Amino acid sequence: MTISLAQYFGAKPHTAEHESAANDLLDRRNRLVEEYYAETGRTPDIDPDTGTEISGSKNGSGDGGFRLQTATTGKRKSSHKDAKGVDDYDKDDAFDRWLDRFEVPMPGGMPGGNTKLEEYGLYREHPVSTPSWCHLTTCAPGSGKRTFYP
Repeated sequence: MTISLAQYFGAKPHTAEHESAANDLLDRRNRLVEEYYAETGRTPDIDPDTGTEISGSKNGSGDGGFRLQTATTGKRKSSHKDAKGVDDYDKDDAFDRWLDRFEVPMPGGMPGGNTKLEEYGLYREHPVSTPSWCHLTTCAPGSGKRTFYP
């Protein structure tokens, strides 16, 4: 029920700074999903292409774990390239639906707050933008919303 550094980085070269950022991200992520599994009784979804809880394509060049600066997957300034983002395989979106239960209005009544993500210091891309996976990051988006549109 955890993602390891070895799974996150694969064979991709990375720096000590990347490893430190990934340790922080994965610690937060792993504690959050352990709570999810304990509460729901579910078992981890394993992506058949990666063989892990990380979403991605078979032999992908970046995908849901760490991405090299040269990766063409995702946006140019993706948090994955700084080892601060991960895509959890969520085949039926059950994890996202569980997180939806903790959505609350932000100050001023605007949507986008999430007490569970705040508890763990994480942010996620909105589930409508991530079917069958859940993007978690330690990087706050410009909007400051815990659940944001990419």
